Amino acid sequence: MKVWRRVGTMALIAALLLAPATVPAGEQARVGETEKDLCLLDSESCPDRKDDILQIIERLKREIAKGEKVYTLKEIKRLERKLEDYEFLLWMLLYGPND
Repeated sequence: MKVWRRVGTMALIAALLLAPATVPAGEQARVGETEKDLCLLDSESCPDRKDDILQIIERLKREIAKGEKVYTLKEIKRLERKLEDYEFLLWMLLYGPND
């Protein structure tokens, strides 16, 4: 049972590390209080900028805070799920199993 949990955790970590959350230089400048950060919603279309995990978490929190003024409920849920995944990944990297 422990082995399968560890395999699942490692697969999640690998998937999150391989999915870049990036923003092209011009795209980031246009992202404001009333605009969506499309790179956080669909990270495949933004290969130019590489953020570390702490920057991604901060950007996700900032975008979620914009709420329904900018995002649909479905998009907010997607951002919240990504935030949970990245926070879990950070926790695993910092405090995860050491056995």
